[in-house]
Amino acid sequence: MSPEVRLELLRLLSALCDGNLTEVQHLRLEQMLQADPECRRLYLQYTDVHARLLLHPGLGGGAPLPADGEPVPAQPPAPAARPPAQDRRRRVGQALRYALAGATTLAASLLVQVFWWHPQGSGGGPGPAAGPGATRPQAAGAVATLTQTADCAWQNPREPLHTGSRLVPGELRLRKGVVRIRFDAGSELLLEGPAELRLDSGTAATLLLGKVVFRTDAAAAPFDLHTPSATLMDLGTEYAVAVDPEGEEIHVFEGEIQRVPLGAAAGAEPEHLRAGEARRAARVPAFPSQPTEFDPARFVRRLPGQPHLDPAAGLLAYEGFDYRDPEALEKGKADGGFGWTSPWGPSPAGPRQPNAPRPPAISVEQSLVRPGAAVPAVGGHFECVGSAVYYRRLATPVRLDTEGVYYLSFLFRRQGPPAHPMDVVSLMLRPDEEPRKRPDLSNRLTIGAGGSNQIFTHLGRACSRASLPLGNGITYLLVAKIVAGSYAAGQVFVRVYAPREPIGTEEPGSWTLVGPPFESHQVFEWLGVHVHSNNRQAIDEIRLGTTWSSVTAPWMGAPGAGEEGKP
Repeated sequence: MSPEVRLELLRLLSALCDGNLTEVQHLRLEQMLQADPECRRLYLQYTDVHARLLLHPGLGGGAPLPADGEPVPAQPPAPAARPPAQDRRRRVGQALRYALAGATTLAASLLVQVFWWHPQGSGGGPGPAAGPGATRPQAAGAVATLTQTADCAWQNPREPLHTGSRLVPGELRLRKGVVRIRFDAGSELLLEGPAELRLDSGTAATLLLGKVVFRTDAAAAPFDLHTPSATLMDLGTEYAVAVDPEGEEIHVFEGEIQRVPLGAAAGAEPEHLRAGEARRAARVPAFPSQPTEFDPARFVRRLPGQPHLDPAAGLLAYEGFDYRDPEALEKGKADGGFGWTSPWGPSPAGPRQPNAPRPPAISVEQSLVRPGAAVPAVGGHFECVGSAVYYRRLATPVRLDTEGVYYLSFLFRRQGPPAHPMDVVSLMLRPDEEPRKRPDLSNRLTIGAGGSNQIFTHLGRACSRASLPLGNGITYLLVAKIVAGSYAAGQVFVRVYAPREPIGTEEPGSWTLVGPPFESHQVFEWLGVHVHSNNRQAIDEIRLGTTWSSVTAPWMGAPGAGEEGKP
């Protein structure tokens, strides 16, 4: 165990025993105990000493300190000599109390270790899988997204990490490859393995070993990048840092940074590095650092784009409503597309309008079209007025009880007054339910548009809305990202694209709507189309997949001209 690791662990243990351990510190302590037997040994020794001091506050050679405002008691007179038998009983009693305290501390420590190193229902170790009534571990709030990877391999990852994964505060150990991490506050890191990086918060990280390229802009929140010997503060810039056992190097590509060494005197002027400059500092905090050769070629500054996008790669389910019979849904014969185990059917609990004829829910004449689509649209589209819910069973369920990322996309077009409160068009994900039971609406994940031009998502009481100037009769593309996890809380992100708005090859850095974190272990086996409107609402080109490109590939690139692309 290095001196730096030992000092960090002692600080965490001190906070733990004082009851001041934060959530971020708890995650860091957990990682250190999992990774290093020496850390676990020191942990047991520290908690044992803490238990002894609680039981015998006078072991340090002095009496316990009085509380604030309490008078200092006078020194008590020396106790009278005890008979030998009484003294032996006193020593035996103390030994028993100490043994009990030591056993209790050891039992608590072992219990903590059992839960830390053998998490229940994690899917990666012993223990039953989480069920509907299972209690899941408390999820930590994510602060960043893993947006791109290239030939990467992780060292003992606590959970599977892949493109689109949400990242919580804690340590990442990359054995090889390059990954791009985008923080929610706007900054971006390119991490090159082998490397060790600790995410401290949404605006701070610590590079313990390896290379990283940091990039930000004026719209992002200020970010602090820590190293073993300094803190680097950006001023709207791009720079690189390399940390090795002997020290660190800093190369500034654009803008300017400030370097504040650890242990610098209060009020000391920070070191300024500008574009084209490079400096090296020893592992032991030193100020100032020494100039070194500026060499941008040492660092990977860009990850290559995806050379070929296969629309079918990662695509779990697709529905294009390519039917010749407009009443196919009502007849139970709408079974096109792929990734389903049943045809579309009306919900038994769906709303109905008695004595009111309902036109067919499929328009067979034409599809909803987005300009510039690489894959031409075929068939018709779903279109309905009034109240209707149609469901179809998925061949691959959307699971919130295991780590994963899902993407959902569909085209939609709204008709009628944009501010009408009844205009709702959405997709619903729901678990399998007893047909005769009253449905539990809190178990449904709903994503769509409605009300006063609002995009919305809700799962139980985790709801969120965002207003957009949606036009009447215009086709939009809605793409949702559903993050499932037990360590990072579940979350839904939604992006709405206008007809002429270009779509990139990777998920966006900003979303139209960011849903609140939620805790759920639902397994969604059904996907439904929901319309509740006095005006006609339309949906088409439903895609469900595990990658961004699987649900957006047909529309990537610059859109072409089209009637619906007019502003």
